[in-house]
Amino acid sequence: MGNLNLYQALEIWFGGQQENQDAKYQEAEKYLRLRIRPAMEILLEEEDTERMQCLEEQGWFGRKELDGFIHSASEKEKLRSLIWLLHLKNEKYGYTGKDFSL
Repeated sequence: MGNLNLYQALEIWFGGQQENQDAKYQEAEKYLRLRIRPAMEILLEEEDTERMQCLEEQGWFGRKELDGFIHSASEKEKLRSLIWLLHLKNEKYGYTGKDFSL
């Protein structure tokens, strides 16, 4: 039942993004903001990187959550999601502390 609500919130939010500021849209946005990890997990599983990008642009998660999404994509062998997440991490935070020179 919880996932059903999450799926509904995703559909409402993506269906009215930026144009529809009615109460239903705002409620969906609040719901997603509080449940960004499971929302991103759904999109990661579906390898919907376009919608993942939309959520990322909201600033609702940080480096710690991003690292968790990368780990999850790797474990689930979701290559498209993994590549997108790794690229995002490189853009936002870079990779430091490791030297891969030959």
